[in-house]
Amino acid sequence: MKALLAVLLAAACARPADKVVRDMPDVRLETAAGAAAPSLASCATDKCLTVLVAPWCGVCRAEAPNIGQFRRWLKARGVDSRVVVGLSDDRAAEVAFAARFGPDSLIDPAGALASRETPLFLVSDRHGRILRVIEGFPSHTRGPEDFARLLGLIS
Repeated sequence: MKALLAVLLAAACARPADKVVRDMPDVRLETAAGAAAPSLASCATDKCLTVLVAPWCGVCRAEAPNIGQFRRWLKARGVDSRVVVGLSDDRAAEVAFAARFGPDSLIDPAGALASRETPLFLVSDRHGRILRVIEGFPSHTRGPEDFARLLGLIS
């Protein structure tokens, strides 16, 4: 009985970070253009930004132009990025919203990147190990370079 109590107490006191997924899922999503994409668990550059957005998310819709601009800024500096549109039961809405991010944006109908927060910014290494997670769109950054530093994408 004492052993069971100790296990239950340890589980109840576990830090939330201990329960967080540490690696990107090894799934290949479809692009908005209908092509198969590489696995989310891999990246062509040392660090990769994955942004999860949803068509019903007001912040995601409002910040879509800024997310697109940030992706172009990262690309010019040799940092890979991708946008994943999901968290909706309406595939047509996901595809339509994904089009705002370009043909390489990804559709996640099965919820491979299940989260309660959107937008969700995930920074991973080339092997899919998650290095940093930021929930929501930070309002305290002063431009793309500041945001990239906050995410740990540049030093």
